[in-house]
Amino acid sequence: ISIPRSRSARIEPFLITMNDDSERYPTFQHPGTEFLYMLEGVIEYRCGESTYVLEPGDALTFQGEVPHGPERLQQCPIRFLSFTVYPRGVE
Repeated sequence: ISIPRSRSARIEPFLITMNDDSERYPTFQHPGTEFLYMLEGVIEYRCGESTYVLEPGDALTFQGEVPHGPERLQQCPIRFLSFTVYPRGVE
């Protein structure tokens, strides 16, 4: 698949794998919009004041400036795709 480069945005894709809930995970904040798509496992994910239980096939989209990150790993292993779309001019 060929994805045309856009002059208006930059996209960073990641495959995230989490195997252990013995440690605490930080919250993140960054410019742009983030899109998560669950592939495997069950996770409780925080976005601002709300948490969402995500299972395979679930998706979540939010503004990156909102504090976000894993709250609790419910069923490991967990794998999800994370795409961050940065507006033009944000490096």
